[in-house]
Amino acid sequence: MTLGDLIVDVVKKLGVSDIFGVPGDYNLRFLDYIVEDKSLKWVGNCNELNASYAADGYAREKGVGVLVTTLGVGELSAANGIAGSYAHNIPVLHIVGYPNTKVIDHDIPVHHTLANYQKNSFLESFKSISGATTILTDTNYLEEIQRVILEMLTSKKPVYLGVPTDLVDMEISKTIEDISFYYKNGDNHMVKEVGDAIIKSYLGAKKPLFFLGINTARFGWREKMTQILQKTQAKFATTLMGKSIINETSIAEPNYLGLYAGDYSTKGMVEVVQNSDCIISVGTVETDLNSGGFSEDGIDFDNVITIRPKSIKVGKRLYSGVSVDMLLDYILENITPNKNAKIDFTLTKSRVDIAGFKSNKNSLNQKEFWPLVAQEIIKEGDIVVAEAGSSLFGLLQENLPSKIDFVSQILWASIGYTLPAAIGSAIASPSRRVLLFIGDGSIQLTAQELSIISRYNLNVTVFLINNSGYTIERAIHGANQSYNDISEWKYLDLAKSLGINNTISIENFANFIKNIDNINKKGPKMIELFFDKLDFPPLLKQVSDKLGAANEE
Repeated sequence: MTLGDLIVDVVKKLGVSDIFGVPGDYNLRFLDYIVEDKSLKWVGNCNELNASYAADGYAREKGVGVLVTTLGVGELSAANGIAGSYAHNIPVLHIVGYPNTKVIDHDIPVHHTLANYQKNSFLESFKSISGATTILTDTNYLEEIQRVILEMLTSKKPVYLGVPTDLVDMEISKTIEDISFYYKNGDNHMVKEVGDAIIKSYLGAKKPLFFLGINTARFGWREKMTQILQKTQAKFATTLMGKSIINETSIAEPNYLGLYAGDYSTKGMVEVVQNSDCIISVGTVETDLNSGGFSEDGIDFDNVITIRPKSIKVGKRLYSGVSVDMLLDYILENITPNKNAKIDFTLTKSRVDIAGFKSNKNSLNQKEFWPLVAQEIIKEGDIVVAEAGSSLFGLLQENLPSKIDFVSQILWASIGYTLPAAIGSAIASPSRRVLLFIGDGSIQLTAQELSIISRYNLNVTVFLINNSGYTIERAIHGANQSYNDISEWKYLDLAKSLGINNTISIENFANFIKNIDNINKKGPKMIELFFDKLDFPPLLKQVSDKLGAANEE
């Protein structure tokens, strides 16, 4: 077999069947191996940045995404998307086509380089946004492939694999059987000690609750945590980044308390958290938005048990080297319901009166629109993709149906990310419906990828929030400044020109209600929704006020 065959086998062993990227002369020979393999599909994107976003969205569904670019111009175009994957713990295998080894060894100033005789310029750029990086040689390929893949699987970070073009067809004696992706889950000698301490704290508390973050999903703990919550019937809340990682209905009712993020919390949640005498925090990430601008006041942190991938804190004691998977297994096996626990709080769930909207010809507004969407549009099992702006902050506080995957990028918050990410999600899960909520400012960055939705007939519905510019930026600063304006596009005409023929324009609630059946039909479509440019979802206004104040301190 050849090195190209081996890399393709590695990709398939990772469970990947679709590969994103853009062709370039240094990766073309490797692309031949992809298209010649009947079990793989090459998804050619409009540019490398979009491809990196799509690989990210795919990995959120499949567990791993694969991106192929060429040296220099291609990989640097993808760097922003790779950085977002790094920030959000998304495993993406980034394969970079390199010139032949003679060029690399002698620093020959070929095209797509800086001609500065420094062969590792771009590799160095990726070290800070990758879990591991390497350039394969004719002697290190086996060990290096295994090293970077293991790092990707354990750290959940993107990794970088440079492949010289002349080595792709190199005959090798090693096969996929010579590479092991199995790894130790950690030392188990402390699992019982830590597990017993956590269970003791939980059973001895009067107001215990679980607090779940996004890494519960990223590190594969979602199913075990669901089982623990079912067994204990414990109350729980999630972070903003952890939206919908645990079903907010079915197992949750009435145990789901809502979102906790300091000042950005569900109404009433701050008091619940402050009064808890045992908070078991699993997979949470401390960021400004996730913590309400670091406004988590009034909590007795000695009562907080923190379970994170590399450390576990129980009271004042910090543990490392403990397998979280094994720990959760131990807790699941040994924990029992706390019969003395009592938290007097129930999440308020409002029901929208559809009849009141049927004749409402008033313009759409953010406050009423998102509850209507949560009730009438989003269905069990959907993948909901929300751009980090009006869409995200409009949906965060809505109670969503069960078995939802909620995709957003609250931390990295790269504008335009969600359109390609929705494509990656749709390709990874073709049997599910993908609902993309994106603003007009955001879509102008990545609108080319609408053509991919059409090309592959993806079951993606694009809800375009047309509010004449960068609304989240207006909310933070410069509400009427020209730099927050954008060019006016005929978005539905653009969608049709790129092959999406099912389009609907909606300006009021009556028209929205009238079109619900059409909106919910299967297949690619774009729905353009018009809002006033200074109409903000309530949570967005709250967040933006704090961000604006922080920026001026």
